[in-house]
Amino acid sequence: MTTSTILDHGADSDGSASRFGVDLATTKPGTPGGVFMRQFWIAVFRGKDIAPGEAKPLRIMNEDYTIYRGDGGDVHIVDARCPHRFALMHLGWIEGDDIRCVYHGWKFDCRGQCVEQPAEEPGFARKVQIGSYPAREYIGIVYAYFGEGEPPAFPPFPIRETEGVLDIWNAELVPCNYLQSYENSMDEVHVAFTHAPGGSHAPLAIDLPIVSAEETDWGLLRLGTRKNGKARVSLHYAPNVTRVIVPPRTGMNITGWREIYFHFTPVDDENQVWFIAGHTEANAEEAAEYRARQAEYDKLVAAARPAGDVARELINGVGRYAETRHPDLAVIQDIATQAGQGRIVKREGERLGRSDIAIIQWRRILARELRAIADGKPRKKWTAPPRDVVPTLGF
Repeated sequence: MTTSTILDHGADSDGSASRFGVDLATTKPGTPGGVFMRQFWIAVFRGKDIAPGEAKPLRIMNEDYTIYRGDGGDVHIVDARCPHRFALMHLGWIEGDDIRCVYHGWKFDCRGQCVEQPAEEPGFARKVQIGSYPAREYIGIVYAYFGEGEPPAFPPFPIRETEGVLDIWNAELVPCNYLQSYENSMDEVHVAFTHAPGGSHAPLAIDLPIVSAEETDWGLLRLGTRKNGKARVSLHYAPNVTRVIVPPRTGMNITGWREIYFHFTPVDDENQVWFIAGHTEANAEEAAEYRARQAEYDKLVAAARPAGDVARELINGVGRYAETRHPDLAVIQDIATQAGQGRIVKREGERLGRSDIAIIQWRRILARELRAIADGKPRKKWTAPPRDVVPTLGF
């Protein structure tokens, strides 16, 4: 594995939108950023949050959809509204793998084809169709493909295959642009300060790493090298997934640190949802104890105030950051610092340094791809991440 320090650093390498002539933050349909994101599978929902026979509204990348689970258990995604009189499809009901509009009873199959119109002439239904979008489930998360042509290979990335426990965290609505959080996941230095209150990341604050990064066929590989020469390896899968080793939750450190798969999904340009799955290595006995502790932890979280509400109060000057305590404290700290930058951060005024090298690299990759899309030039052909490149703890 080779590494390199990328580019220069400082005010003239801030990766701003104006410098590159493209909007790095938007995912609106038809924009270069929107086209870029739509060439990948995107995490859109927790599988446990939608039951067979249930339909719900879904907003992803500035567009509205309907997500539903058929009676047989498969998840489907179609347009938000019926093409008849634009009623909301999620208000209707599920029949097998079909969905029927609540307004006039028009029924559509999971491919979007209208198959029944109770009050219309025979043959009219075959002329009517709504958009449908491939949806698959993996590690407890529903992924969807909103781009043109055939979707890329599934699953979008590998996970650790060792014996252990796979758990799904709460989905967090975060009031800022997705790229701010994706960039934060590339910033290893912040953990020594942002997460100092509460001490959740204390082992990572023993000394500060020298950060390096390199572009790969699947995204960005980042290293944080410590004074002892050991490197923490973290993986950033294009376009918005980070795979990294993180500390155990409070009271859950029976088996060591966890590997998490962190998705930063745009709702629109000013909001995102975090979907997080975590893998903890454990044998059967340890796994049983872990699940019991997880159940207790979930009760604590359910009894506490929502993490997002606490973070928003801190942003607005209510309470003191350093004194905040909560079962999801690290989540609160991350939301407060990232959303506190503003709904869409103004990157033009940043003063980036050596520790920001991975962020600089990703911005340049992203800008390169967005410019190619805008100019109608060939883009990078991203490949499926290999199984043998994995994150490491580094100490």
